[in-house]
Amino acid sequence: MVERTMRNGKKVYTSAFKAWMVEHARVPGVSVSGLAVRHGVNANLLRHWMRLEHWSAPAAAPVLLPVTVTQPEPCAAPVATREGSAPIEIVLGEAIVRVPIGVDLQHLRLVLQALRA
Repeated sequence: MVERTMRNGKKVYTSAFKAWMVEHARVPGVSVSGLAVRHGVNANLLRHWMRLEHWSAPAAAPVLLPVTVTQPEPCAAPVATREGSAPIEIVLGEAIVRVPIGVDLQHLRLVLQALRA
């Protein structure tokens, strides 16, 4: 119960009493406010004790879900050209620009600018 009362009137409760109150407050269907009033404790103080880590209910063990690992389906291989690389296709609206390997970058830039306009 009350361990001591301070000069300002605040009560200091024993750890055993706090633990007992928290244990009884966690019973399903128990009114925390009613329990606190019956034992002369402020309901907010009892709720504070319930939130403290050392009186909180033990955390439930995490539930592990089954996982199945599968190989991803292979995607279609690109069309191979010389040097093992593939040409680039750029879709701009309804136009498709196929860029062959070794294209002159200045010419490609001019074509793309024209299509953008």
